[in-house]
Amino acid sequence: MAKIKVAVLFGGQSKDYSVSLQSAYSVITTLSDGNYEVIPIGITKAGRWLYYPGKYDSIIDGSWENDSDCCPAIISPDAVHHGVIKLIDGESLALQRIDVIFSVIHGKFGECGRIQSLCKLAGIPFLGSNPESSSAMLDKAMTHLILDEAGIKTIKYFCVERTDMPNIDTIIEKNSDKIHYPLFVKAASCSSSIGLNVAFDSSELKAALKLAFSHHHKALVEDALSGRNICCCVYENEGLVTVTGIGELVKIDSAIDDLSNYIGKTSSFSCPADISDDIADKIKETAKRVFRVMDCQGFAIIEFLLSENNFYCTNVASVPGFTEESIISRLMSADGISYAEMLNIMLNNALESKV
Repeated sequence: MAKIKVAVLFGGQSKDYSVSLQSAYSVITTLSDGNYEVIPIGITKAGRWLYYPGKYDSIIDGSWENDSDCCPAIISPDAVHHGVIKLIDGESLALQRIDVIFSVIHGKFGECGRIQSLCKLAGIPFLGSNPESSSAMLDKAMTHLILDEAGIKTIKYFCVERTDMPNIDTIIEKNSDKIHYPLFVKAASCSSSIGLNVAFDSSELKAALKLAFSHHHKALVEDALSGRNICCCVYENEGLVTVTGIGELVKIDSAIDDLSNYIGKTSSFSCPADISDDIADKIKETAKRVFRVMDCQGFAIIEFLLSENNFYCTNVASVPGFTEESIISRLMSADGISYAEMLNIMLNNALESKV
């Protein structure tokens, strides 16, 4: 039986580039040992698309793009092609047909719907959610609006545009009922760790907003509630929507790291989380609602803050870290699903879905 051709997209122009390389290495090496033919396509920090036929170890340290066997390669938007066009020796074009696309490009440009839209145009099945829901999930302000409208609890917040900065004092005054320092300030449409800072007074709030605006034109200001950072994975398998057990990410020190996609040196992760069955059941049911309300497909990491027996949805991650030590893998493993089995489930679901 012919192997399934999987194009694994990795790298990208966001600050999550190095994390994507780790995910790519894990995914590619695991799939290569199964019933798949892997076509690695890396995107450099400069935005150059390259087919990479070299040793997978070179992906980890970023030296992959210097391989002399690399050649330009792009996903053809022509649905008849159903694949990737390679430029061989700078002269001749070669078409490589693709069965499914597995993108592990994190953050800006990878989770915002652009890659997903290209896959749609090409008519090639892909892992994860459609372009519209991907964009909404990466945009924290849009996520707030959608969840709030659905009656799902989120943390109190307000938005600031870059063009609002000349009137920032007026805006702070207008939102005084929502301001209880400390506050988290986040770039609205980036991965969770990018453009994130804490403000303990109005002066620090202004500085944090300027930092966030260096990453995106819109910033989110949230009440920095204390509580426990918990999460679960909601995923589709053979037409059924399933929720994993609940995990908890515990900070070892006060440093801020990405609470959803990657396990940082400042944190430890445990699954199952030490919470009551009643709370766990309520969180799982809410996570399934979030998955539906956000129109997720395939899989998503749903994050919550558990504070004084109330829980608030804080993030929905459509392209989480994909190493064997990433949170999605740990959650699935706790439910008895190995890393290779998890990848198979996700690929099968993508292949069965309509483009």
